[in-house]
Amino acid sequence: MGKKYEESLLYALKNRQKMEEYQGVPLLVKNLPDSDEKGAMDPRLYEDSKKNLKIMAWMPSFLMKMDTSEKGIANLRKMFNGVKSVPCVEEKITIENRLVKAEDEYQIPVRIYKKSSGEVDTKAVFYYIHGFFGGSPDVVEEAVKMFVAKTGLVAVSVDYRLAPENPYPTGHKDCYRVLQWIGENKELFGEGAYRIFVSGDSAGGNLAQYCTTRDMEDGKHLIKGQLLLYPTLNMAQVQDEYYKPELEQYEMAPKQKRGVNKMVGMFAGMSGGLESVLGTKDVKNNYLNPYTKNPEGTPPTFLTVGEHDFLKMETLGYGVKLHKAGVEIKMVLYKGFGHAYIDNIGVYPQSEDCIDEMANFVREHCEKTLRTGENSLFSFGLK
Repeated sequence: MGKKYEESLLYALKNRQKMEEYQGVPLLVKNLPDSDEKGAMDPRLYEDSKKNLKIMAWMPSFLMKMDTSEKGIANLRKMFNGVKSVPCVEEKITIENRLVKAEDEYQIPVRIYKKSSGEVDTKAVFYYIHGFFGGSPDVVEEAVKMFVAKTGLVAVSVDYRLAPENPYPTGHKDCYRVLQWIGENKELFGEGAYRIFVSGDSAGGNLAQYCTTRDMEDGKHLIKGQLLLYPTLNMAQVQDEYYKPELEQYEMAPKQKRGVNKMVGMFAGMSGGLESVLGTKDVKNNYLNPYTKNPEGTPPTFLTVGEHDFLKMETLGYGVKLHKAGVEIKMVLYKGFGHAYIDNIGVYPQSEDCIDEMANFVREHCEKTLRTGENSLFSFGLK
């Protein structure tokens, strides 16, 4: 099955992008490829979502709170665990399944992705983490495969233990243990074992940041950069000069405003109920709420979020805080999109464009870490 969009839309998306500023920080804005309507959803996304938007527009607010019962979590997983991408990566990618021993002897499943043809680039490893109470490596598999196809790098995806069955910090520790395992296996990953780029989407972004924080605390510095996709960074909803969760900060087309308003509000309410999912009341600690910790020394960071994402304000606010702390950052905002676009590879051009931006970021920052001389000719190319 091929992509559901023409390549011309991907080119138009790149040609219409614009560099702006957000609170004095550079922000790459990805305008819609074929529409100038301010605040409008991407027309393809709207066509796929309009039925649900109409339902949300008239749904009472009390029905939109997060249900953390066993049945509620099961229903949420049905929503989050469906594979929405379409198979479109033409290059053959091999997938190797391995097990990594956790602190408590549990065997953590991981998948290793490599290009089947040509020389595999082992100068860096791309380590990807999905969300912590729903999702799976299956949901993001096409995204990881596309990243590998475009860069030639080795990638690792982890199937760690989910909450609430496994309360915090079980899943977080699983993810960090896999990071350590990558660093211990030069025979598998070459020099990439010491040059890791960790990435995660939504709650997986929280797990990725946790890995970075622990890596810094332990003095290993295996992580050379992190890529956080619409990440959960401020579970405690701490407000400051960079973060104020106000719907007025969202631009919405009039004809879609009621539905988008409810969508943003519904998911924002869900993010506030994670204490019961994680099995802890301490969501203000630096691991679960990295937004409030001192960010100095954080490795280069890529942040991306959608214009209508309920996590937009905390994502951009975090970027401002990193920038002011002297951290190298790149922020990318996708107009007309909400949450979870990396799950839609082959469906929307924005999803592929995000992989391109991630690949460019890894390429740029990996080159900076290599020694001068022939090794500095770090050459994996975008197709």
